[in-house]
Amino acid sequence: MTSSMEEDDSISPESISLDTLASIRSLIINADTSDSVISSVFDFLTGLLSRGNSAILHHVLKLLSDLAFRRKELAPQIFDSILSNLLRLHNTVAEASHERAAVESLAVLASLSERTPSIAAALSKIDDEVFASICLGAPISSRLWLLRNADRFNVPSSVLFTLFLGFSKDPYPYIRKVALDGLINICNAGDFNHTHAVEGCYTRAVELLSDAEDSVRSSAVRAVSVWGKVMIASKEEEMNRRDCTDAVFLQLCSVVRDMSVDVRVEVFKAFGIIGTASESIILQTLSKKVLGAGKGKKPQNLLSNGSADVSSAAGVYIHGFEDEFYEVREAAVDSFHSLSVNSIKFPDEAVYLLMDMLYDDYMVVRLKALKALHHIADLGNLKIQETYMPAFLDAIVDTSENIRVEARNILKLAKLPDLKLVNKCIDGVLKSLEMYPQDEPDILSALFHFGQNHTNFLVSMVKRFSEKLGTASGSKAEFNSRQLSASLTLIISAPLSNKQSITSIPPLAFSYSLAMLGKFSSGLHDMMDQDMLLAYLTHCAILSSSSGTEFNKGDVFFHAYRDSNADLAGNPVLLPGKDIPAESKYMACKAELEIGNQALKFVNHILLKIKAAWLLSQSGCSKEALRALRACKQELATLTADSSISKGTLDFICQYVHVIELLVQVWPHFNYSRHISTCSSVEVELLMEEVEIKLMEIRCRFTGLSTEESLVLELVIFGCLLRLYKFEICCRLSCMEKLSSTISQLELHHEQQCTKPSDFLTETKKSLEEFGSSDDINSCRLLDLIKIFKCFSPEQFTFSVNLQCVSAEVEVPGNGPYSPISFVPGLPVAIPCEITLLNVPRDTCLWLRISRNDETCQFVYLDPNLYNGNGREKRFMFTAVTYMTPRAVVFTLRVSIGIECLFEDICYRKQRHGPKHPVAYLCKEREIHLSLVSRT
Repeated sequence: MTSSMEEDDSISPESISLDTLASIRSLIINADTSDSVISSVFDFLTGLLSRGNSAILHHVLKLLSDLAFRRKELAPQIFDSILSNLLRLHNTVAEASHERAAVESLAVLASLSERTPSIAAALSKIDDEVFASICLGAPISSRLWLLRNADRFNVPSSVLFTLFLGFSKDPYPYIRKVALDGLINICNAGDFNHTHAVEGCYTRAVELLSDAEDSVRSSAVRAVSVWGKVMIASKEEEMNRRDCTDAVFLQLCSVVRDMSVDVRVEVFKAFGIIGTASESIILQTLSKKVLGAGKGKKPQNLLSNGSADVSSAAGVYIHGFEDEFYEVREAAVDSFHSLSVNSIKFPDEAVYLLMDMLYDDYMVVRLKALKALHHIADLGNLKIQETYMPAFLDAIVDTSENIRVEARNILKLAKLPDLKLVNKCIDGVLKSLEMYPQDEPDILSALFHFGQNHTNFLVSMVKRFSEKLGTASGSKAEFNSRQLSASLTLIISAPLSNKQSITSIPPLAFSYSLAMLGKFSSGLHDMMDQDMLLAYLTHCAILSSSSGTEFNKGDVFFHAYRDSNADLAGNPVLLPGKDIPAESKYMACKAELEIGNQALKFVNHILLKIKAAWLLSQSGCSKEALRALRACKQELATLTADSSISKGTLDFICQYVHVIELLVQVWPHFNYSRHISTCSSVEVELLMEEVEIKLMEIRCRFTGLSTEESLVLELVIFGCLLRLYKFEICCRLSCMEKLSSTISQLELHHEQQCTKPSDFLTETKKSLEEFGSSDDINSCRLLDLIKIFKCFSPEQFTFSVNLQCVSAEVEVPGNGPYSPISFVPGLPVAIPCEITLLNVPRDTCLWLRISRNDETCQFVYLDPNLYNGNGREKRFMFTAVTYMTPRAVVFTLRVSIGIECLFEDICYRKQRHGPKHPVAYLCKEREIHLSLVSRT
């Protein structure tokens, strides 16, 4: 057969049988077929394209597609052959067989272009005229394929819009449906916004809401919602936009009682897409009786149906919730989310309907209803009345885990009006704990939040569970019971949320809680880690045993926890006792939905934990504070830089945590006695020196600091005050000079940033003026300044993308213990250094430090012309000459790169050569091996 293909090109297409084509396909799919045979097959098939009839052309196209898939090197040639034949068919007299062949050719071309990206651009040769012509002349089945796959061809959206809009009047319902779906896709692509075209498309979709076919009406509802939303956005005036929104919403309401289940489902989904309407219209959907404000009212938009007045919205959601098909009920509940965000009264009125849906036979409907209730509770509008309590309690003990989880999420936000409902709710949760012991961690978390929201019932809850606490002390089984752990969770949650006297809680509660630390930490891990929980319980146990007068001392920790918990939950931190307008709550919730950056929330949580740790140290819990800070460092080590948090920001936070950790170690020496032993004094001096070095490194090694600069400078001032308080005799002059200079720098920074100085800065400046040049510095005044210092403020962290960490690396290529650099004692030696700088600004002064084991060192200045490029990373070679060559056979030098801290006004070096200010080092020291020149 192969020889006949090579010798005879005049074979009639009619004489080719299906067996012949099957033999050709076997040659194509056989991997052992030679290239010459494949070439003959290709020539034979492409020859049949131009002279094949409709009966054989379908098979030829399929074989060519298989050949292109098996032999990818032939794909461009096959593509060109089929494309040429397609254009030839387009230019011939239109026949049904030719149109069918043209559509099949388009299908093969689209498949080839998707499989072989290199030839995808050639598909543009099929212009809009060719595509439209084929589409208009194709048979019904082929036309359906073309409309569904129109996006695979490079056809302009304006042409597609015209085709889809025209075919929406096709006599065949499937064509009308696909045409509407195509219009929806054009709208979702967002590249078509001509006003008259949008209104025309919307009008056509409204007309098709009355189509006889269910599938067409279903697509028409989707088209009305998406094109209606575009039409609303095109209105420039607010009044026109509101009227247009009402018209679209009411138009959808007019078909909510359609006989088709799919249409009713799409209507409620469309409500979620539109998302809003006038308050009176939205409230009308909850009442079958036409409300007085809506009687006879019609939308002003001329495009709306004349019969679609406000009465068409009457009881829409009641009909949806009472629908016999669960899919409709699910869609109705699901669309509550968007409407409740943009309406103030709607969530309050809708709660009773949603509570009824908790008795639905289908789990998916109950789950959607709980999610809607959770959203309303998150807005602060959920009011659970006694009538609805049985439905809510049934959800807490539901057999579905998802239902129980969502019910507990609502419980965390619920605020019940009286003690009777509180006790009923607690009983329901305890019942759920006995039925589903695997839910214990989540139940403890829910009870903790529930207790925080009901602190006014604390005394009653303590009385209720005090007998259980007494019984537990004599029974090991009772002590280990889940009921006891749940009771303790409720009791210990209250002090965290207000200043109620802690002495009303028996010390035994906190003692038992300490014994159950592991169980509590697993349940409360989303709010605090085990170290912070341990510190809190210990502190509360001490205070509850005392008279309660020390409560205010620990109050700062409670407020720090409240801020941390509010931030982690994603809710705005509101000051207690303030009246927040409902509109603000809605806007805050809406903004929160748009942000959702988990990494940023994680870092915010870390920062607030740092604040809580610092306040713990001030309360005398230094060990717990250090443990919490070390846990923060471990958590930061697991976080990687992403698009929202730069690596420079993470490095800055790590350095900041380290500084606070050092200050926490220093703080106990300042908190008890001013005069300390010699050993302690040396320890404090070493810690203070390390703090100063770290702060100097932060100022030198980070560029792009904005509000963080004030934080660092305040820490510098704080360090100076600590030195003056403990070591004022030996370092008074230098400390006062540094203090004055830093205060001036910080004031200048606030002027440039247009920010208000902190109280700490204001008081320190005032005290500095009072001290003047006096030899007797008021120690009590210094201690007051130290204690009012707040080392943390969330506003001082902006997470700027411009915050970069300056670093460097130095290498000596080819140097090692077995390949040292040769030297002659007493003579200079050249050291070739390969230096890499990262984020180094142009106006910096860099030094190469070369040192020996005997602490002798030499500084070599790096010319800025070496690294003044525009790139973020600079790499260059530099030859450093050192004169430190001792009389030895072998020795090692250490080399590193440092940046001179020019902001330090006090010069610390008196040598002629080398830096005149302190130096912060950008990399670890690198060893250089040298060996005496061997004599030959």
